[in-house]
Amino acid sequence: MSGKPIVRSVHSDDEPLLESPATFRGRLRARWHRADRTARVVSVLFALMMCAVVVVRVAMEAMSPRDGWPGPPTTIPPDAEEGVKDDSARRDAVRDAMRHAWSGYRQHAFGKDELLPVSNSSNTKWGGWGVTLIDSLDTLHIMGLNEEFREAVTHVVGVDFKKAKAGYTTPFFEMIIRSLGGLLSAYEMSLDRRLLDKAREVGDALLPAFKTETGIPYPRVDVNTGKAVPADRVCIAEAGTVQLEYWKLSELTGNPVYHNTAQRVVDILDTASKPYKGLYPIWIDIRSGKLVSGQITFGGMGDSWYEYMLKQYIYSRRSEDQYRRMYEESIDGMRDKMVRHSVYDTGMYYVGDLDSTATKFSPRFQHLTCFVPGMLALGSRVLDRPDDLELAKQLTYTCFQMYNRTSTRLSPEYVQFRDASDKGIAPSQENTTDFEIVSLAAAKSKEREDGFYLGPNRSYILRPETVESLMILYRITGDATYKDWGWQIFCAIERWTKTPAAYSAYGDVMSTDGGSQLTDSMESFFLAETLKYLYLLFSPADYYSLDEYVFNTEAHPFKIMRTPPP
Repeated sequence: MSGKPIVRSVHSDDEPLLESPATFRGRLRARWHRADRTARVVSVLFALMMCAVVVVRVAMEAMSPRDGWPGPPTTIPPDAEEGVKDDSARRDAVRDAMRHAWSGYRQHAFGKDELLPVSNSSNTKWGGWGVTLIDSLDTLHIMGLNEEFREAVTHVVGVDFKKAKAGYTTPFFEMIIRSLGGLLSAYEMSLDRRLLDKAREVGDALLPAFKTETGIPYPRVDVNTGKAVPADRVCIAEAGTVQLEYWKLSELTGNPVYHNTAQRVVDILDTASKPYKGLYPIWIDIRSGKLVSGQITFGGMGDSWYEYMLKQYIYSRRSEDQYRRMYEESIDGMRDKMVRHSVYDTGMYYVGDLDSTATKFSPRFQHLTCFVPGMLALGSRVLDRPDDLELAKQLTYTCFQMYNRTSTRLSPEYVQFRDASDKGIAPSQENTTDFEIVSLAAAKSKEREDGFYLGPNRSYILRPETVESLMILYRITGDATYKDWGWQIFCAIERWTKTPAAYSAYGDVMSTDGGSQLTDSMESFFLAETLKYLYLLFSPADYYSLDEYVFNTEAHPFKIMRTPPP
């Protein structure tokens, strides 16, 4: 080190340090003692007034957080999409995102169902069980956020799952996949017996849903009274996406009642009359067990029913042939009737919907349907169906382009296509489950470039399906392109949806207005699924390996059954 020598003053322990009047602090002290009482009072009032101004400014920004943001905050540099290639750096960035979202939830909504990430408040829209906390348990564990995991578990063991807020009726399917699934997965990871006890409590609280003439469950349960809420019908996703969780509960508790009760739904739907082999209209008549109406879709209200046929087969160590047969029938039916490609980009394949007779085709592709390529890739390996892997790659390309071809690189809820004769969905029905096929106006240049066009719903609600498929496709093919696509999606999430507290759904993916598009909503699946699948995408393939785990539809990993069931 060069320059002037360092001189230290030396003083006795009994001798106070005297501050030189030449120092700034000394001059202030001398001026204060020279001032009269009036000057001192004026100085104190001025200081208090300045403090008040600062407090008011902070309060105003807290009450109107959007107006206080200069733009979407982000920790990802602008060139990160190209510059960050290392898996460990990408994984760390995703972990930081989870830590950021959890910190905001912990500060503003701990124990509540959801954080509202713009207003920094909370809601109890799921009855007050603290669904975001439960849904996040295994994500915290997987990412090594151990202190946060332990704190969350401490809270969970104090929740009474036999109660909900007054007047609330609990959605059966949603709480099975989120709460029961989250608790079972967290138990298998930590072996904390209290979590299994709580999982049993949730499973028992919701079991009255099956108390119907046929065993087809009602869609809602009043856990405060211990009774289901009567209904005429239920969709196949609600009735047929609870079997994996109840089977795992039976395995871990040794009580076969859970699995046997849920299995009755599969047996009834297996023999039900269908308009086309393997394809199911979404509505089930609860009293008769018959498929009655509604479109046929691998999107909302149908999606996870098809997924669970394959996953139950995998979970059973490939011993239950009923699930394999039903899955293959459904995929063959989908390939025969529901797969098309864009007339402008013939490499862009999609899965549309059918009406209840399986005769009328809807050229809409939902973001929810983007779980299908991951399912197909997994099934191709387990069942030796190589053609399904090729279709999975084509569909994954389309799902990525739904992000890549918007102004924000976030995906809308769905995109739409036209056929070669310029037919498509009537504009008045773009947001409904029914559809009418009409002649469309000539395609604009944007549609010809993209291969599809957008409907009026252009929101991105932090959905996970595309990154789920990217994770599975990468692990099965080893193609690093899927990791690069996932990183681009993550960077867009960071850029456009991040708030000072967490992350928010985005209103219009074609708008770059930033804060004005944040809708003050963060569903629990963003922490349970979207961030988890991104983290696993950048992790070694043997970390929560697809050979050892099967993921429920809420991304909660269950260990595959130790031995085949009797």
